[in-house]
Amino acid sequence: LLLLRPFLTALLLVGLPVAAAVWVSTSPLFELVEMEIGPTEHVASAEITGALADLQGRHLLGLSLTDVESRLAGNRWIEGAAIRKELPDRMVVELRERHPVALLRQDEGLFYVDRTGFVIEPYNPTGPVDLPLLSVAPGAELDVGRALVVATTFDRHAPGGAVGLSEIELLGIDDFRIYSAALPFPVLVSGKELKTQLDKLEKLLPEINRRIPSVKAVDLRFSRQIVIQPAVEPRSQEGRG
Repeated sequence: LLLLRPFLTALLLVGLPVAAAVWVSTSPLFELVEMEIGPTEHVASAEITGALADLQGRHLLGLSLTDVESRLAGNRWIEGAAIRKELPDRMVVELRERHPVALLRQDEGLFYVDRTGFVIEPYNPTGPVDLPLLSVAPGAELDVGRALVVATTFDRHAPGGAVGLSEIELLGIDDFRIYSAALPFPVLVSGKELKTQLDKLEKLLPEINRRIPSVKAVDLRFSRQIVIQPAVEPRSQEGRG
């Protein structure tokens, strides 16, 4: 009798919580039944559901969120995910998607890139459109943010209100080659004082077109001069035997 009271007390303090924990960890009440996938723009909900399909029926409390995240990491459109369990049998997945801001031209083709320069996936005609086209010269590094600033400045101050920016090639830290459908030649610019360079070109553009019938490129990167590279006309082959 003297030992019965502490024994019952220990049973209540230890035994019942242990029994409850065993019941919770084994009860089918907490098996995953429903998954809610947050709204997405570039990733189909069916893709996420398929990647997580074999988690159905797993015990929710024992389910590792790290395991869920690793299953989603294979999709390059997914930058991250917020995952939460809602007892007794539900899991909510909210995705943080990558947003393409440009198309990157590489030897293998065109690829979507985000603002950080992360290459997402090859271009798809049914995917995002109306994105600026970027390319990188050998030895140069991709700086998407800087290239987008140059593209915006060009659109605002292009000579003669030219529109139709077709491609920006990164040449160096702050050097770019711009191709525009509204100009008959590409222009080489620096990111600094770009507006001033474009204003200078606008003033000289009529004279350039009048005096030089075919221009290969115009370099605006120098403060006191403009370098015009004429297109080299092939020599006549007449008279050669």
